[in-house]
Amino acid sequence: MLCAASALRRGGLRAAPRPRRSRVACRGAPKNWYSAYTDDRATNEPRLPRPAAQRQQAAPLSSAPAAPPADEDDEAQLARLPYSDEERARDDRIFARLLDEAAGLEGSPLLGPAVQSQILKSEDLADAVGEVLACRLARAASGIMLPRAELKEACVRALRDDPRVGADVTAILARDPAAISYLQCVMFFKGFHATQAQRVSADFWRGGDLTSKHVALAIQNRVSELWAVDIHPAASLGGGLLMDHATGIVIGETAVIGDNCTILHSVTLGGTGKDRGDRHPKVGDRCTLGAGATVLGNIRVGDGATVGSQAVVTKDVPTGMTVIGLNKLLDPEVTPERKQEVQKRSETWQYEVDAYDGYSI
Repeated sequence: MLCAASALRRGGLRAAPRPRRSRVACRGAPKNWYSAYTDDRATNEPRLPRPAAQRQQAAPLSSAPAAPPADEDDEAQLARLPYSDEERARDDRIFARLLDEAAGLEGSPLLGPAVQSQILKSEDLADAVGEVLACRLARAASGIMLPRAELKEACVRALRDDPRVGADVTAILARDPAAISYLQCVMFFKGFHATQAQRVSADFWRGGDLTSKHVALAIQNRVSELWAVDIHPAASLGGGLLMDHATGIVIGETAVIGDNCTILHSVTLGGTGKDRGDRHPKVGDRCTLGAGATVLGNIRVGDGATVGSQAVVTKDVPTGMTVIGLNKLLDPEVTPERKQEVQKRSETWQYEVDAYDGYSI
């Protein structure tokens, strides 16, 4: 069996050295690096990244989908999401703001070297995120397992042209009141880092062969060590995901999370321990999972539902509902149809989930 380093080399193309970005191009950036709230229409507009065609000439890792490994099956190739022109333009705008914010910190004795190597020398958003992940995930002490150069190459290959990366950044800036800049999100938010690292491990997992799966598990193990976030490489994470604080999040192998969801710390999407195969929750779009929530079994959490903090959920949650405690629903009178699906408990203001039968989304 090949070691993880060999599999990393085998999993992606050997990237040619990238030309160094001219320092002159970074001049004129706004001094205020808190540019998340600045107006794009202002006179001092952020510098746009190089067009995709020029990036293709700079390095073999082009903006077109990378060729899959020889042993990757057809299903793995189909797993790649479409990357529209609008999403590409959005990611270019994000990267332009990221460059401006990083340029504002270039003179910092503490952060300057980091933003220069991880952001200002990058070619696009995927390249920047890949460099940030490689710096954190690589085992600098030994350099034998998950070596930095090969890991960076694998991260960029997995994340380039993935529309979920830019959607995650946009969601964090829009929904997290603590987020003040794109640079903060990309360099310092471990929830963002853990999400992107899982996307990289999932890319290896889809390779299908035993070596690729072991690399995926090695990345999962490293993420757990660094950030106390444990997400199986086979789990499916939608775009626009905000994992706020992220510490203690556990997501099982067959779990599915839809788009634009918010997950707070110490959330578990696990199995009941009694089943094998498809045994983990399926969470719809625009759901919020409160701190310490535990959702168990192959159940469905409907679109727009909220799972309250410390709730324990083992039954399907209807669309748009809020569940608290042990399978207790809050007032379901969103529509007359919803009122008929659940039954109010006479002794409390809560509603029983098991009062309806066979609900599915």
